[in-house]
Amino acid sequence: MDLRVDATPPGNMNRPPVDEVDVTSQSYDAATDEVSHGVSASVGLTFLAVVMWVSVIGGEHIPRLASLRGASCVVLVMLSVYWWRYRRWHVSLMTVLIVGAVGLVGGAAAWQEVSVIDGPCFGNAIVRTDPTWVGNGVGVVLQLHDKRYRVIAHGAQGAHLANRLAGEHVIVEGTCAKTTGPYSRYDRVTHVVGRMTVQSVSEEFSEGSIAVRAANRMRMALHDGVASMPYNLQALFAGLVIGDDRDQSREMVNQFRASGLSHLCAVSGQNVAYLLAALSPLLHRLRRNSRFIAVLIILAWFVLLTRAEPSVLRAAVMAGLVAMNAASGTSMNARTILASTVIVLLLIDPMLAWSVGFALSVGATAGLAWLSARLGHIIGRHGMLAATLAAQVGTMPVSFFVFGYVPVVSLIANPLALWVAGMVMMVGLPLALLASVLTPLVPLVSWAMTIPVAWVAGVARICSDLSPHGRLNGGLWLCVAGAIWHRWRQTEA
Repeated sequence: MDLRVDATPPGNMNRPPVDEVDVTSQSYDAATDEVSHGVSASVGLTFLAVVMWVSVIGGEHIPRLASLRGASCVVLVMLSVYWWRYRRWHVSLMTVLIVGAVGLVGGAAAWQEVSVIDGPCFGNAIVRTDPTWVGNGVGVVLQLHDKRYRVIAHGAQGAHLANRLAGEHVIVEGTCAKTTGPYSRYDRVTHVVGRMTVQSVSEEFSEGSIAVRAANRMRMALHDGVASMPYNLQALFAGLVIGDDRDQSREMVNQFRASGLSHLCAVSGQNVAYLLAALSPLLHRLRRNSRFIAVLIILAWFVLLTRAEPSVLRAAVMAGLVAMNAASGTSMNARTILASTVIVLLLIDPMLAWSVGFALSVGATAGLAWLSARLGHIIGRHGMLAATLAAQVGTMPVSFFVFGYVPVVSLIANPLALWVAGMVMMVGLPLALLASVLTPLVPLVSWAMTIPVAWVAGVARICSDLSPHGRLNGGLWLCVAGAIWHRWRQTEA
């Protein structure tokens, strides 16, 4: 189970070698491409992942297939076991048809009509999202009778909900209805099927399961450990470490988006890699099977802690597949693992096919896996720039389609901010938790974390001010493409 840990972001061609330890993290360098399954497996599984994704989207328009959901999942699981058992990695027409059919059925099932309470509703509701302020109200998603409802509460009801965290239980009474309007489609993608107007919320509440209580207390301890930081930097610190960007100002959100750094506040493979790297000295002491179980527990815990965002689900499943391969003594390259992850997650939750966060996460990872080594060879010893450019190319279609803008200044902002943000991601969580226990350390830890967090915020602010727009931004991208083409011609000469 000897895999090389990436203590730096995937695709960094300049990172120093790290001692081989038994931790499941994977490099995106060219070295990982030369593994037992070869390029053909990567291409074949990537093609199947694309077929699955396109089929899931197409299934929305064939609702009659929804009843076949269970049978189709069984068929694909049996096919996967056959692949795994006999190492038959080639793609046949029958395989493509099976995967496509499963995708169509999954997409149809995801959008099938759901019965929603239309009128008075009450009961024990589970808080499914951390509350956020929406104007003068509090926005939250509640799960009542196994259905999710979006709530915007004001007054005393809003105050009661504002103090709750995801996973806790409250008694609510209100009026429910099916979700409608311009945001109804977004609600369905996030599994919200209705709206609730709340009349009363109980002051008494349940903290949920042991795992939920532990995760929520760790999140609160994280904030307590840096309580002396300026409020805006506290919000950014929470975003960098656990993806909690609820308290970030609109100005900060816009700055990170305009500078191409918004991905830093979305928990992803970087955070998972840093977490496993930080815990590698402890994992190294365990036996292979124990280590595998420990890694899975850590990944499950981190998913719970970060609220199971699509990007962290992708990263955790990829790390889990690496752990499984390492435990069984086999190896896969990053491309094969990414394609397998996409197929697995779309099989479990077809709605991810319409998730912008999931698409951006997969696109960035695909860019790193397929392009970072090649771009590093063309650009030279500028690994961070090659990785940034590869990730931007991977996310460019989605970013342009959804946001209409891909900032070229990100090629400057990411190399400046990424290594500092990585340090915060790696040491911020343990230091903040330590300070929350030893409260005299809070000012020291807050000061120590303020410096790198302020650097990241400063890079985002300055680069957003310098970020070109419109034709100038497009023209600069053309210049970048031309420079790469020129360098490629030189390397080929």
